[in-house]
Amino acid sequence: MALKCAVCNAPIIGNVEGVCTQCGKSGKLVECGSGHKVCGECLDKVAYESIRKVCMESTSSNPYEVFMQIIDDGKLRIHDFKHHVAVGSALLAAHRNAGTMIDLGLMLDEMRKRGSKIPPGACGLMGNCGAAVSVGTFISILTNTTPLSEDTWGDVNLATAQCLIQQALIGGPRCCKRNSFVALKVGARIASEKFGSEMDIPDDPVCQMHEQNPDCIKERCPYYWS
Repeated sequence: MALKCAVCNAPIIGNVEGVCTQCGKSGKLVECGSGHKVCGECLDKVAYESIRKVCMESTSSNPYEVFMQIIDDGKLRIHDFKHHVAVGSALLAAHRNAGTMIDLGLMLDEMRKRGSKIPPGACGLMGNCGAAVSVGTFISILTNTTPLSEDTWGDVNLATAQCLIQQALIGGPRCCKRNSFVALKVGARIASEKFGSEMDIPDDPVCQMHEQNPDCIKERCPYYWS
C-alpha cells in the first residue's frame, strides 16, 4: 500500500523542500499529487491518529486483519517506526473484538505513549525489534505490569523474547511487515494461553507488499509469494 497524503489521501509522489501545508514549518516535506506538502512530524501525528481510529472502529477479532486495515489506510511507510505502535494496537483491538471487556481507547493511548518511544532501527542497532517490544507492551498493558511487578514481569519480557527468537531465525535485513506478522502471531498465541482470548489465529498471511521493499528476502520469508 502506497503512502497517502495526510490532508487528502492522494498518493505521495515525492520529496520536496518547502512549507508544510499543515503546520507551516519549513524543511523537508513529502508532496502528494494534489500539491499538498507535509512534514514528517505532521505525517507521524496523522499516522498515530489513523492507527487509533482504525482500531476503535474495527470489528475483526483477527489481529492480522486489524493490522492490514491500518496498513490499507495508507499512513505508514513500508518501513516505519510507527509499526511499534500498530502491532500492539491491532492485538488490543482484536482482543476486545473477541469478547474481552477492556477500555480499548485508554489502552490504545497507552500503547501509543509507550510504543512511540521505541527508536527507529532498534532491531539492528539494539537487537530489539520494535514490533516484538510492541507485543511485550501489549501484555504489559493488559496485566498492568510495572518494573516492580513479580508475577507478570517475566510474562512481559518472555513475550518480547519469543517474538525476537522467531524473527531472528528468519534473518535480515529488516522488514517491518515481516516482523509485524511474526509478532502478531506470537502475541495472539500468548493472549490465548495466558488470558483465554478467543481472537482468531489464522494461517500465515500472504504478503502483498514485497514489491515495495527493495530489501525483500523473497523465498527466505515465510510470507512471500511470487
